[in-house]
Amino acid sequence: MNSDPWAGIDVTDAHAHANRALVPRLLATMEDTGLSAAFLVAGGVVPPEELSRTILTEGPGRDVDADNADLLDAVKGENRLEVFYFANTRRAADETDLELIRGCAGIKFAPGVHGVGHLDPRVQSYVDIARAESLPVYAHCIGNGHLSVEQYARLARRNPEVDFLLGHAGRGNFDLLAAHEIRSAQNVLFETSGGFDHVIREAITVLGPERVVFGSEFPIQHPRVELTKLALAVPDAALPAVLGGNIRRVTRGAGQ
Repeated sequence: MNSDPWAGIDVTDAHAHANRALVPRLLATMEDTGLSAAFLVAGGVVPPEELSRTILTEGPGRDVDADNADLLDAVKGENRLEVFYFANTRRAADETDLELIRGCAGIKFAPGVHGVGHLDPRVQSYVDIARAESLPVYAHCIGNGHLSVEQYARLARRNPEVDFLLGHAGRGNFDLLAAHEIRSAQNVLFETSGGFDHVIREAITVLGPERVVFGSEFPIQHPRVELTKLALAVPDAALPAVLGGNIRRVTRGAGQ
């Protein structure tokens, strides 16, 4: 008998990373952990050490493209997996981006990779596509400047027709401010990977469970770690929404 607190819940991972080689490992991990579906972002864009350094120093980032086309091809025919387009915000969106985005479930920004602020016109060009295609936007925020949670919330308030996901519990770990910074931006959901369970409880209190979503950050973090944290932090009655219902509400819904 499965004793996991999330057993019987339709669990969807709102944020995992993969490339073609990692897809089989991800599917095996999902099967072992009890995940129904996952939304993926192309991984391996920069080495982990470089990304860590950029996050800690708030830039400057660099001009680099993810292989979105290869990841889309790698998950073709696997209805448990869908892709968020990893935008290179060092340039404005063009027709090539649009063609690929139309096959995706959302758009992801990574200020820690590209170093481009949330209010930059190049970022807005992708948000315009998200609006036109009815897709959500996901971003990881860092620091207190142009890459910050506060600036991301401003972007969301400028674009109320678009659903936004705040990745990694804000700045990660012990960021108790992030939930408060996005509170007035009703179109922003709070994705939990990397945040302490105390921070998740704060987000539930400040935002309500309907604005909190589970993400794993696979393969850097095992989904079971994040699910165990949420099972401790989220009221039982809210688990179905947090573990899958909320992300399905704002996406095309992997696995459906």
